[in-house]
Amino acid sequence: MIQLDARLSLAYDLYDSCELAADIGTDHAHLPAALLQRGRCQHMILTDLSESALQNARETVIRCHLSARTDLRAGNGLQPLTEPCGMISITGMGGRTVHDILLQGREKLLGASLILSAHTDLPLIREAVCCIGYHLDREEPCFCAGRYYLVLRARPGAGILSPREIRLGGPLFNSSSDQLIPYLIRRRDVLQDKLRGLVSADIPQESLIAQVQEDIAFYDERIGKGRSS
Repeated sequence: MIQLDARLSLAYDLYDSCELAADIGTDHAHLPAALLQRGRCQHMILTDLSESALQNARETVIRCHLSARTDLRAGNGLQPLTEPCGMISITGMGGRTVHDILLQGREKLLGASLILSAHTDLPLIREAVCCIGYHLDREEPCFCAGRYYLVLRARPGAGILSPREIRLGGPLFNSSSDQLIPYLIRRRDVLQDKLRGLVSADIPQESLIAQVQEDIAFYDERIGKGRSS
């Protein structure tokens, strides 16, 4: 049985049960293998950039005796998909890459719900979700391999996020995860470091300084509420 780390376990938990799902940029295919082994999904399409990039996934599929329930396809982003899926996951990439995959392949989504995660540029993912006519219903934090991650779930149907929600998160602040406050503290600390750099610059950008100060104050308020609840 495939064992998942904290980030992929969270992605698994946010997956809906479905007949067919797809994992984009699947690499070692640990998430789809777990989804199939535990019955969350019945069949899965696994994609990566090339046949050589799919080799890790192929080895996992064979080792787990899942060949009959998987379809390995080489190609960029969502382009290998030709049929409707209940869920599509795109994880383990940078936020810019996820953003581009969603915008360039939006016609391939066909109403699938999305599981999204990236180690950088989360605001770009939120922007892309809004641009393709989807909305976020979950943003959940976790701590894995020495750093914090967010895993996002998006559903079909247009949604609007404010500029602050694009920067900091929308459904994130409804999370009941015990990792929420530590995650917010970490993000606030990152902004405080950024503020010190902005203030000490030769030509301070006053509007950006004000925005970062507002975001720090917002984090402080949410951290305070979380600690008192």
